[in-house]
Amino acid sequence: MEFQPRLSPELWTMVFRMLSEEFNRLPGNNIENVRLTCRLFENLATPFLLPCISCGPLSCSLTRPTTVSYHPVLSRSVKEVVFICNRYQFIKTLPEYKEALCREGWLAFREFEEPKSEEENLDLETAFSQYSQHYNDQTTMENSGKVIARLCSALMRMPNVKKITVSPNFACLLDGCDYSTYFLEPEPAYNVAFLLMARVLSFTGTKIRELNIERDDSIDRENQGVDGTVFRGMSHMDLSHCCNAFRGLRKVTITAKYDIDGWMTGNTAKILSVATNLESLRFSSSGGFRISSKYFFSTTTWSRLTSLNFSWVTFDQGEFLDLLRRHSGTLKEIYLFHVCLTNGSWRILLEGMKSSLSLKSISIDDPAEEDDKGVMIDNYMTQAALEDYLLGDGPHLLSDNTP
Repeated sequence: MEFQPRLSPELWTMVFRMLSEEFNRLPGNNIENVRLTCRLFENLATPFLLPCISCGPLSCSLTRPTTVSYHPVLSRSVKEVVFICNRYQFIKTLPEYKEALCREGWLAFREFEEPKSEEENLDLETAFSQYSQHYNDQTTMENSGKVIARLCSALMRMPNVKKITVSPNFACLLDGCDYSTYFLEPEPAYNVAFLLMARVLSFTGTKIRELNIERDDSIDRENQGVDGTVFRGMSHMDLSHCCNAFRGLRKVTITAKYDIDGWMTGNTAKILSVATNLESLRFSSSGGFRISSKYFFSTTTWSRLTSLNFSWVTFDQGEFLDLLRRHSGTLKEIYLFHVCLTNGSWRILLEGMKSSLSLKSISIDDPAEEDDKGVMIDNYMTQAALEDYLLGDGPHLLSDNTP
């Protein structure tokens, strides 16, 4: 007689999904052990064996996705690929390496200290040697085309990948080595990684559902992100690759770095417009980023868009309200953080949102607006009053005297 579980397979699947991350953090308690319990658990837990893998532009790092992709079970469990966008820079001499350490120390508000012993001198020289080896390895892999070739090959053998993350926050995983205090961290290179992954997705025809260009968590570096120059100098071939990569996307997260000329080319709008199934759009910048709806969104209307999230950006109030109204039939969630309005006011924007949207969730933190003289004016609104007005029948949370 076939074994009948007390709980349904669907419920067990939910349990394994919730516990998989916790299991992987505890030694000796992981999904591999769960699979050994019985055939039912083996079938249900297998998809959670290795949900995410990371790699970068080094030979040792690219071995991971290659090895996993050849495994008959693990290759089907991978749902997300994290590409580490940090790159080693060319540094010719030890004095230049020390200068780079000084610059890094200045950004982190700490001073570089010269070695005071023979042991520390050796440590510094070893760190420089390791850095140079990684740079040479990275250059060889990129110039030979092996980076894109290995990524394409691995991705085509992992059929269930649904999410690509470009991140600078896992540089320590590039080669698995322990570094000295004199080791210089590789720097984020968002533009290179963005175009690389667009080409990989285009070449392989992989249709992912989510693209996440992750924010840099380091407080020791200047603000980073995809620079507008990547769109300013974009060839027709790369534009085609980006459009191919964005087709089928449902969730897009972009971390941007300010470059007004590059972002005003209209290429961003062309790329985003092909994501016809887009459900969620998150955009954050390094601060004060002026978004022109004409060049970012054009007149695109996404028929499934339910969630918008903007951080550290500046909008023309009329253009922003027009964007929201175009999606009044589907938009349910809006999250705004440090958003500044020009050529209008938050009072007018909120009134427009109230009359045209049927939201289920709203959050607006640290809103501001520019007056006729270009002076920044902060607005204060509590979350409770905001929800009462936009989600309920409460009074307008900004008084008539609010600019």
